[in-house]
Amino acid sequence: MRSKALVVWTLIAALALLMVAGSPTLAKTASKYNFVFLCHGGEENIFWATVYKGFKDALEKYGCTGIMYRPPKEGDLEFQLSTFKAVLAQEPDGIITPIPHPTMFDDVVKQAINKGIPVIVSNTDDPEGAKGNARLSYIGQRLEDAGYNLARSAIKYFPSGPPKPLNVLIGIEGPGLVWAELRSKGITKFLDEYGAKYERLDISMDRSTQHSRFMGYLKKHPEVNMILTVGTGSAGARLAVESLGYKPGRVVIGGFDLIPEILDGIEAGYIHLTVDQQPYLQGYLPVMQLYLMKTYGLSAWDVDTGLAIVDKDDVKTVRELSEKRIR
Repeated sequence: MRSKALVVWTLIAALALLMVAGSPTLAKTASKYNFVFLCHGGEENIFWATVYKGFKDALEKYGCTGIMYRPPKEGDLEFQLSTFKAVLAQEPDGIITPIPHPTMFDDVVKQAINKGIPVIVSNTDDPEGAKGNARLSYIGQRLEDAGYNLARSAIKYFPSGPPKPLNVLIGIEGPGLVWAELRSKGITKFLDEYGAKYERLDISMDRSTQHSRFMGYLKKHPEVNMILTVGTGSAGARLAVESLGYKPGRVVIGGFDLIPEILDGIEAGYIHLTVDQQPYLQGYLPVMQLYLMKTYGLSAWDVDTGLAIVDKDDVKTVRELSEKRIR
């Protein structure tokens, strides 16, 4: 009996030692990490609502907590930067952020990394990638490639083939911002190869301003037969050509993202194509990546969320998913 009792107590002691030895890992796995998402997309920006859904779904899936900070005013980079600095003092388990300006966020990201806070970039990367910023990885679209793909695809939407000359107006919603300039660079790269004529126009991010600026330009330049925008400004272009009495198809119009205005324009025949960057993944995947890094010590990795073309053949299916904040 004494021998059996000794064996039992020895086993219990061994199990206890294993539990103690393993407790740090167990506790870390069971704990809820807190992740913060900082962005430049305003509170009413529909695109960022889809990113937010991906972010929230991933937090729930992986048992984490988190918050997304969005500025009251669209594209307010000072708000994003000041909020980033405030978040550093809170020492969250990870930070997710776009880098819409080439240099503005270099110092704060480096400070976070130096404090041991991993930073994942979503949606918009530094134009030099990891060479230009201390961020650990980028989850988003290859912006220059996306612009190139938009322009290359757009010429296929002329029923009788591209006109000669091809006169293109490029609408720039955010001059100087990384995402706008890289997409514009891709567009102009293809147009130069093709031999098209083109001009850039600052159209702002405000839809009514886009409407009036497009109208003003088209009145002076009726030879324009294609309008490409680097953001959702294709919806503003649609308003302008309708106001001028253009019939669908007179001008090929293309841009980015799957907001309702753009899907409406595709169904009406005024907008011919749009590029999908899958914003849900830009919210979901950073959380998943941070969770795996914190829990298992995995390293960060870049993810290309795509540059697929959506047109009238896809719009019905895409709209259903867009309404669910999945696309």
